[in-house]
Amino acid sequence: METFLYNIGEILTGRLDSPTLDAESLVINNGRIASIGEEPLQSPCLSIDCKDMVVAPGLVDTHVHPTIGDFAPKQASVGYLERMVHGAVTHAVSAGEVHVPGRAGADSALAIALAAYMSYKNYGPLGIKVHGGGLLLEEDTETRHIDQAFVAGMRIIGEVGIGSLKDPTRAGELAKYARDLGMVVHMHCGATSDRGPGGERHPYFSADDVLTVRPSIASHANSFVSLSDEDVDLVCDHADGPPFVEIVQAGGTRSMLRVVERLLERDSLDRLLIGTDTPTGYGVTSLGILKTIGDISSMAGVAPALAWSVASGNAARAFNLEGHEICVGAPADLVVIDAALGSPEQSAVQAIASGEFPGVALVITDGEVRVNGSQCTLRSRRVAEIKTAA
Repeated sequence: METFLYNIGEILTGRLDSPTLDAESLVINNGRIASIGEEPLQSPCLSIDCKDMVVAPGLVDTHVHPTIGDFAPKQASVGYLERMVHGAVTHAVSAGEVHVPGRAGADSALAIALAAYMSYKNYGPLGIKVHGGGLLLEEDTETRHIDQAFVAGMRIIGEVGIGSLKDPTRAGELAKYARDLGMVVHMHCGATSDRGPGGERHPYFSADDVLTVRPSIASHANSFVSLSDEDVDLVCDHADGPPFVEIVQAGGTRSMLRVVERLLERDSLDRLLIGTDTPTGYGVTSLGILKTIGDISSMAGVAPALAWSVASGNAARAFNLEGHEICVGAPADLVVIDAALGSPEQSAVQAIASGEFPGVALVITDGEVRVNGSQCTLRSRRVAEIKTAA
């Protein structure tokens, strides 16, 4: 079944090395991008007039704490994943199922992570893909727990430091073991902010702790109580610093900007990730990735197309996810965006550059239209016209 998007004003590719593409059309076939800038080979089943709006890859939230299904017990919130799709997010990645009640030790942490991993493999509300199953490290975690997770298919170690294991040296040994298997390791930065066991013994994870553990990702370097300025600089500058440094919307703005500006100075934007930390005490932030893209564009001078690439293709690369770039053969997880109705800006790109929320007109996952007019953003200035074949 072919879907034809035409009258595209601008394409954001999701690639840092070539963030925009000059093409006015795109063909989707069997859930994947079949061609760009060409006419469909046959009469399409669905034709979408984009009315000169921007087409971009769906965003990746690199830091969520899911449980099972679309329920967030920390905020007693139902439907938050579905609302994230309305905020242009088509893939959410677990940093650990920390909010599932009753976790007590390594065996239960493994069971909870396995349940989430298996559940979300087959379930994604409103077409969102959820990369669930982030194994949390507990005081009694052994390499056999990591082996079991890996054999089952899990590829994520949840935030080091939010399980009961607070010792950076022991955590570093387990993190290295997991990385050598090919797993991605999150690490909590700044204040632990948890009420669980062990937090009072190690209330702050510093840059030195990060360098000891050597995770794949320095997670939320700008958390509620974030890394100090000196620690931010050390994590970003040190030769043995983590491959990726993450900022989140649920955190400090000044420290977020310091991370971004430091990486920009080092020409290391390819190390930057954007998450929300949903659902934290900050709340459920369905528009958190869009907000952070606007923040770093309007306040740190990151070009909107580059900021979008950080939150799509760059994030996908960090977790070995398929897609989130606009290229032939990629999964058709796309958004059509515009300046909001009533905005002084004339396009989605201009709106992002000024720090505004763009209006999400359409969200498409696996080639299927899931959202036709976001219920979370303001209305897009223009409205896509969708026609089905007679």
